[in-house]
Order: sequence, then structure tokens, then C-alpha cells
Amino acid sequence: MGCFPLGVDVTIEDFQDVCWSQRNLRKLDLLDSLPTATLQSYGAVFDRFITEFDSTVSSQHASLLCGQDDIRELSKLLSQTSEECIEGIRIFVGLHSGFQKRPGQQFWAVYNVHNSITDIFLSKDAQDVMGTILHTFLSCRGFTRRQCFTAEFLLARWNDTLVVPNGILGKTIQDLNRLTPEECMVLLQQITFSETEDDSFLTGVKSTLVQQLVDKPSMHQLKELGTAAYLNGSVTREDLVAARLRWHCQRNRPHPNLSAAVDLFSEVEATVIRILRDRNRDVLQSLTDALDGFLGQSITAIDATADIFALSLFCTMQKLAFEEVYMEVTDRNPLFNDQPDQAAAFAELFALGSRCESYFDMTPSQFGGLLSKRYRDHYSITQPPPFKESKFALSSAFAEAQIDVDPNFTGHEMPSYQRFTFLSVFAIPALIDILMLTTTGHGLYLSSYMTEQEQHSATVALMLSLLLSGAIGTWITCGGTYYLASMAFSAMNLFVITRLLGGFAFTLIVGFVGFVAFTCMTGVRAGLVFFLYLIALTTYLCLLAALANFQFSGSTFQSVCICCVTCCFQY
Repeated sequence: MGCFPLGVDVTIEDFQDVCWSQRNLRKLDLLDSLPTATLQSYGAVFDRFITEFDSTVSSQHASLLCGQDDIRELSKLLSQTSEECIEGIRIFVGLHSGFQKRPGQQFWAVYNVHNSITDIFLSKDAQDVMGTILHTFLSCRGFTRRQCFTAEFLLARWNDTLVVPNGILGKTIQDLNRLTPEECMVLLQQITFSETEDDSFLTGVKSTLVQQLVDKPSMHQLKELGTAAYLNGSVTREDLVAARLRWHCQRNRPHPNLSAAVDLFSEVEATVIRILRDRNRDVLQSLTDALDGFLGQSITAIDATADIFALSLFCTMQKLAFEEVYMEVTDRNPLFNDQPDQAAAFAELFALGSRCESYFDMTPSQFGGLLSKRYRDHYSITQPPPFKESKFALSSAFAEAQIDVDPNFTGHEMPSYQRFTFLSVFAIPALIDILMLTTTGHGLYLSSYMTEQEQHSATVALMLSLLLSGAIGTWITCGGTYYLASMAFSAMNLFVITRLLGGFAFTLIVGFVGFVAFTCMTGVRAGLVFFLYLIALTTYLCLLAALANFQFSGSTFQSVCICCVTCCFQY
């Protein structure tokens, strides 16, 4: 069934479905084919491999002897590949998503044999392309999965591409890293029962599984203690150092006693803080040189004392950096909401960028959780400062620039004549309309010369206009006054004008629907009266709602008129 990862169970139906989808993708010309020169180079490598293997083969690899002729054939087919291939082998590369039947079941490569051509479909995420091709070709010829892995292992050992220290394939490490701990346990049990004394491949896989099940969780726990747990204060320096010393003890490595290690940690922490406060570059450079000196060595050459020194230095730097980021974020955003993702977003925006994992060895979400916890732990005891009505935001080093605020503004009571102009919205136009209607018969809204049907159309238009203008005005003012209070005038202009245009477009739609309805029921004249009245009245009332956003009682904002003109005419 081709080449699929270790620890993954697939069926023949899965293989057939993936192969069928890859054939369709090839017919649609959605797959990349490996160049002829690349295939010929692979053929030359396979030829050298099998030639040298003939002279050094031993009985312990007898399973490969059954496939020597097939490997020679593969080498010959690859070497003789041409642009116009009518027989032989073709290799296509596609996206890895096309090799997944469902979650947990995937392939690295599948094959399809038709007439005298063998097509191998290869996932672009597969490591060790030559080994995957060899594995898939031998699977195509009926060899067992274990024989295919043995051939792939011998090729990698001959080519000196095995991964130390366990001596396994790079693709095998890729397979094992995809497995869950439960799947690793099942695979380890299978290998334990089927392992032979001289099987180097299974021995390497077994040691890698043991390392992944035992060593990686312990290293992950140590990393969590040294990063998130230490930064949020859930573990002390004594607990952190004791956990690291236990790790050295489990590996039978010499290490200092707990009190000496804690004293070293405390001394390094105090020294680093003093260096940074005094800006002592010479001592800081000495620490950097010492750290760089033994970090350049191999892992086995670093003793426990150097490890504790590096641990204390990095933990101290991370703790101080966390304090710096917390101050920066809370200064720019004094009030957090209830979601830690907000703190993570502000940390990335103002301090970390995309380097959170490089600086703190944790994800942005975890770091945001630490910031949010620190914030809530502090303000659960110490309440935030009270809001001052004379200011639009909490006092901060990064408060708004307030460039549109009149520094000489003094509050004063509005004159009576200015209060009288508030009546000009409805009361004065209504008074003028009544006077004109009683004297001349022509009013601003209705006329005595209008027919009953025209008056009916105008009245319906007025009622709908009040509903539309109320909805559109609420839509505009729900955010417009917020931007004014925040002094984000450019955003306010854009917010108001976009919703004003949106409301006008919706009014046109309603007017057109009403025009069609009145035309069908009464006539064109009644529909036209309805349309014109609706557009005029709604536009007038919506403009009043838009301009009302710029009237902020008691505000020191000095550019109301300029903002009104900008809002109405800049677009």
C-alpha cells in the first residue's frame, strides 16, 4: 500500500481512494513532475548503491537480497527516463493534503501501475525523497513493509544520512513526531514483540520511542517550570533549581548540592539586576562571553554548574523582560478586558512583534495569559485609579495627543439665541409650513392643490421616512460619538460617511420598491410623489443625525465646523 508513516494504520480502501484522487489531479495537470535530470541522478545513486552492496552484503540483510533485481530495475528505469515517457516510471509531487484520507490516516507516497508505466505520487512534505521512492517502488513489487523499511535504512546508512545518536531515518523521526503518546506506546509494544537481535532499524526506532516517551516529557516539564511557571510566580527559585538538579541526578551526572545551586542562582540574579541598573557594559559583556563560551560546546560537555548558571541568567533576563513588557502594555492600554488574547495582541503590537517564542519560549497566547493574570492579581487588591471627568482617558505616558483640543478652552453657558436655534429642526419648519398653507395654499410638506391620492402618497412617505431616518441615525450615532470621545477624528469621519452613504443606498432601494408598488396600484404620478418625498425627507433627517455626532456638549474640541465640512464633502 505504498509508503505511509510508522504507527499509522491504513486500509486498502484508503490507499485506493488516495490513488484515485491523485490520478484525477494528474489528469487535471495539478501535480508537479520531477525533472528528468533529477530522476536520472536518482537512478545513478541507486546503481552505485546496489553495486557496492553486492560486494559487502551479509546474511543479516538477507531480506534485501530478494529485492536486488528490483532495485537494479528501478535504477535502470530512472536512468532511461526521457521527456516523452511511454514506458518506465514517472514521479509526481502534490500537496500533502491530497494524501490524507481522514485525520490520522495519511500516506507519504502511493503508486499506480497501468500498461507498462509505473506512476509514483509523492507528498511534497515527505523527507528523504530517494528513500520514499525506493520504499514505494518495492511496495509496488509486492515486498513487505518491513523489507521496504530495511532497504530504505540500508540506503540511508550507505549514503551516510542516518540521524544520530539513534541512527534512524530522518523520515522516521518525522513519522514518530506526528504520533500521540498513546500511539507511541502501542508502536513500542509492537516493536518490542517483533524485534530481532540484529535488526538495527527497529533498535533505532525503539530507542527513539523511549526517548520521546521519557525524555521529551521531562524536558517539556523543565521548560514549563523555567518559563511560564517561574514568570507567573507559581514556583520559587528553590523549586526551579531543585527540579533541574533532579534531572541531572536521574542521568547520573555530578551536580552541586541544592543550597550551593540556589546561592549561585540568587547571586547571578542580583548581579544581572545591578548590572542593568548601573549600565555596567563591561561586566555584562563578561557574562555574555562566559555564556557564549560553554553554550558553543556539545550538550554532554556542559556540566551541572554551567547549566545552573545559564538557567539563572536566562530566567532573570526573562523575568525582567516580562516586567518591561507588562509596563509597556499597561501604559498603552490601562484597562484590560476579560480576554487574555487582548493582552497578547498588545504585547505583540508594542513590544514583542512576532518574536514571542524566541524571547520567552512560549506561544503568544500563553504570554497573554501571564499578562492578564498579573494584571488581575494586582487590581484584585489595588483598584484602578478613578476616572476623571475632565479627561477622556486614564492618565498614561501614551495618552492621546489632543492636537485638536483648544488649550485655552473655558466652559461657558450657551447663549439663549443659540438655544433658540434648536427649534429650527422641526418647530420652525412646521410653523413656516402652517403659515404658508393657510395664506397661499402651498406648504413645505403638503399643498391644498394636491389630489387626495398625492397627499396619501406623501403621508406614507413621511411615515416611512421617520422609521428609516431613526434606524439610520441610530446606526450612525452608535459609533460616531464614541470616536469623538476618543478623539479619533479621522476614524469618525470615515465611520459617519460610510454609514450615511449606506443609509442613502438603502433609502433608494425602499423608494424604488415603493415607486413600483404605487405605480402598479394607483399610477405613475402617485409613485413619483412617494419616491421624491421619501428621498428628500430621509436625506434631510439623516444629515441632521450625522451632524449631531459632532456636537459634544462641554467638549474642548475646537474643529466642529471643519469636521462637519470634511465629513460631508471629503468623499
